[in-house]
Amino acid sequence: MSRILFATAFLTGLVAAASVRADDKKQPEERSKSSRRNVAIVIFNQMELLDFAGPAEVFAAADGGRAFKVYTVAENDKPIKSQGFVTITPQYTIENCPRPDILVIPGGNSTSVSKSQKMMDWVKQVSQNTEHVMSVCTGAFVLARAGLLDGLEATTHHGAISALKRNHPNVKVRTDVRVVDNGKILTAAGVSAGIDGALHVVSKLRGQKVAQKTAEYMEYRWQVETAASTGTGGR
Repeated sequence: MSRILFATAFLTGLVAAASVRADDKKQPEERSKSSRRNVAIVIFNQMELLDFAGPAEVFAAADGGRAFKVYTVAENDKPIKSQGFVTITPQYTIENCPRPDILVIPGGNSTSVSKSQKMMDWVKQVSQNTEHVMSVCTGAFVLARAGLLDGLEATTHHGAISALKRNHPNVKVRTDVRVVDNGKILTAAGVSAGIDGALHVVSKLRGQKVAQKTAEYMEYRWQVETAASTGTGGR
């Protein structure tokens, strides 16, 4: 009888050990889904305030602040001025910025980014390893100049649609949606549409329920159907 009990206990131990080993193999994937993702928001002089603040609020508030770590990054550590009356000191420069999982490029005077070779090189480099790259408003011009929108659909502020079509003919410009999702690369139309874009990213990564609760917390009337997924898979 004791031999039978011993054998049973031994086999139970083996099964339990195998189960633990199997769980260990699954844990990194489970942790990666639940861990906080880094969200780097590029800031620059004459940046549109809501282009920056809208997505920042969404990502910072998502899932009670547990989903994302949000920080600002600029070419250097000098304070920038948004719309002439808000001064923001970047938390990081492109030299010491933590590796972003999500990169957000607002609009406004985005030529200050696209005309800087140093900034463009950085955008191209970090975009290779991010889960998502998102632009708001004229931030789409930065992505276009970096070659990230070639052959893809995109949108921008209604006042910049003609310029985006003219300057970047390889981009199929959409005017009928607030957010265009190419998989990895997303573009949002002007100003408040950045909130829609960020909520769309939250929905992709954390689920629509979390995104909807975030919108409710912000008292923002989120219209899910205003985003278009192209099915291209991005880059």
